Amino acid sequence: MPDYRVKISETQDDDLENHHYLVTAKNETEAKEFAMKFMERFIDDDNDPEKIENGYTFYNKAVIVRLESIKETTKEQFKEFLLKIHTINMT
Repeated sequence: MPDYRVKISETQDDDLENHHYLVTAKNETEAKEFAMKFMERFIDDDNDPEKIENGYTFYNKAVIVRLESIKETTKEQFKEFLLKIHTINMT
């Protein structure tokens, strides 16, 4: 089964944070289904998130979690991507 890089945005008080995850699924549709199920439980304290287009809101719309993109990848490419975005290059 192919791997997909899933980008999820989290917005709270106008602060935007992006999260990246690796999902193994039969196809992109199944990867989106898995990502949506994951996002529904994104914040443990809120047992009643509101579903919105491509995501959920939590705490009466104070936190918005959205699926931003899904891209087919490999585990190795995903590792390289994470290393690149989490490395400080001082040269």
